[in-house]
Amino acid sequence: SEAELHLLRARLRGGMLNKARKGELAMRLPVGFAYDPQEKVILNPDRQVQTSIRLLFDTFRRVGSAHKVVREFRTQQLQFPMRVHTGPAKGDIVWKPLTASRAAETLRNPRYAGAYVFGRRAQRKKHMDRHVSPVYLPRDQWHTLIPNAHEGYITWDHYENHLKQLQANSRSGPGT
Repeated sequence: SEAELHLLRARLRGGMLNKARKGELAMRLPVGFAYDPQEKVILNPDRQVQTSIRLLFDTFRRVGSAHKVVREFRTQQLQFPMRVHTGPAKGDIVWKPLTASRAAETLRNPRYAGAYVFGRRAQRKKHMDRHVSPVYLPRDQWHTLIPNAHEGYITWDHYENHLKQLQANSRSGPGT
């Protein structure tokens, strides 16, 4: 019956949230990370992937803008790793030109600072539209944030500084 289905869904959701609260809920990891055989998050064993991600962060600290990072990568004809999420190659790493949105997404992702996060996004449905789109929530509305949960590419302080710089860039107008 409908009531039983509702109860089952609520129990499943409760179990998932409980695992997330403890940092034990396995999720799709951003490129640059992998799970080891014990299901612990580790840096991707591929040194080329690690080097590319570190270069993105180092370049951002040097130039101060996601768009300028992209320009630097293009000038040097560098590709950036991306994980395939669907199809027969699901889970594989492919190399593509870096885009500003990919650079900003990487810079804003707290996983790169070694934090376990859950509930950064919510699904919002527009009033008259059936289309559902993800919305990033403010940090105080995240379900779970566990700093230093695993090894990261940057420190938490660097992550915080990146967010401040990106925010300052967005206030100063296009082209930053």
